[in-house]
This record gives sequence, structure tokens and C-alpha cells, in this order.
Amino acid sequence: MGYYEPDDCFICKNGRHLDLSSHYTSHAKDGTERKISVYRCEDCSGCPYRAACCKAKDSEKRKEIFVCWEFQNLRKNSYHNITTEEGKLLRCNRSIQAEGAFGQLKHNRNFKRFLTGGKVKVLAELLFLGLSQNIAHLLAKCNSELQNLHLIQPKAYLNF
Repeated sequence: MGYYEPDDCFICKNGRHLDLSSHYTSHAKDGTERKISVYRCEDCSGCPYRAACCKAKDSEKRKEIFVCWEFQNLRKNSYHNITTEEGKLLRCNRSIQAEGAFGQLKHNRNFKRFLTGGKVKVLAELLFLGLSQNIAHLLAKCNSELQNLHLIQPKAYLNF
């Protein structure tokens, strides 16, 4: 459904308005509060798109939309951030780095399984593996004089 900002309403496929009917505050388990806006259609009777649009079994019930505008703004900002040139470069480097670390441990260091048992001992072993991986990574960076580069430009960088 399209949002029509001047009248603060949504317009359905049949051209009917879903006007703002109320606001309420939603409380999450972690204590955060979200302000939800409720938009309701004035009349859905005789609409040919009602079966696809409204999932309510009661034919008297009107179409309602619940919108958290704060979430929509955060979503728009996030999309803008990941579509910038820096965002594309960060995504590209992020996808390379995570798999590379596990690949290094499994293939180059021949890591097959943990040598200890129990949660605390396995965690300690994993932390030592991570520490050794980070030290090896730092040494490789210092030896190749890349220590001042924050992001590495991939060889086959694509313009998305």
C-alpha cells in the first residue's frame, strides 16, 4: 500500500483511504518502548481485493495496518548506509574476513576438533586459537606494510 504523506494515510489498491485511527505504545521484554500508529480503512465492504488484502475471517472487520515510524526511519537510514561506496566496501570486506578466519584455522593450522572437554575449557581453547590468529594476522600486516589501511580494496571490486 502506498503512503500519502500530506493526509497521513495509506491508499489501498482499490483507492480507499486507511486513515490514522489511534496510537499505542508497545513494550518489549528488554524494556524498550515503541510508538505504534494504527491505520484503519473507512469501509472494506464490496471491495474486490478484500480477500487478498485483509486476512480477517470476519467479513465485517476492516483492514488495519500497524506502523512503527521510528523503525521505518531506522530502516531507511540503514539502507542508505549500506548503499554508499563506503558501505559497499565494508560489506565486501566483512564477507571476506569472517570466512577467512575459519578457513585459516581449519586448513592452514590443521584444526579439526577441540582437544579439551567442558564449556569452560573449550571456551579457553577457542580464545587461545583466536588470540594466536589475531597475532598472526598482525604480524602478516606489519610485514606487508598494510598496518595503516583500515579497509583493503578487493582486486575485483564491483560497482553494485
